[in-house]
Amino acid sequence: VRRLFKDAFNISQDDDFIAHEAPSQEDIYAYEHEDGPGPDLKNLAFDLKNGSKTPWNSKIIDLLLGELWRRGNTEGWPSRSEAYFREIIQDRYRRLRTVWKAAQPKITGKVKTLGDCGMSSEESDLENDIETVLRVKNMAWRRAIERELDIVDRQRLADDDIF
Repeated sequence: VRRLFKDAFNISQDDDFIAHEAPSQEDIYAYEHEDGPGPDLKNLAFDLKNGSKTPWNSKIIDLLLGELWRRGNTEGWPSRSEAYFREIIQDRYRRLRTVWKAAQPKITGKVKTLGDCGMSSEESDLENDIETVLRVKNMAWRRAIERELDIVDRQRLADDDIF
């Protein structure tokens, strides 16, 4: 089951699931009201705001269960009941959902801290022109020699041969 989730969601460990992108609420609504196509095995996305029993998540679990059965038959696993595998998949979903939910306050806080200016956009490469601004800084040691520098400047103007 762990390998199935790794393959289906492109994760190597549970913490990678923090970046899981949930489907849009419009897609979920359309599926639940029989207007939309629903989850696709090639691009699975759990509705992490809800439990495993919603129609959307149940469909994903059914798809994962079918894939698990296919792998089991291909690789010659010992036979187990569908309820057994379904419970394992649902348990895995609950654990990954817990990891995802625990990270959301941190992610949300970072996004709020960064604000709109801290976000990347599709036009980033156009907006990232760097302009160098040089500022004059009066150094503490230089303030004491202004009189001497003025003498040097006046002498240079008076007699070009010295320099």
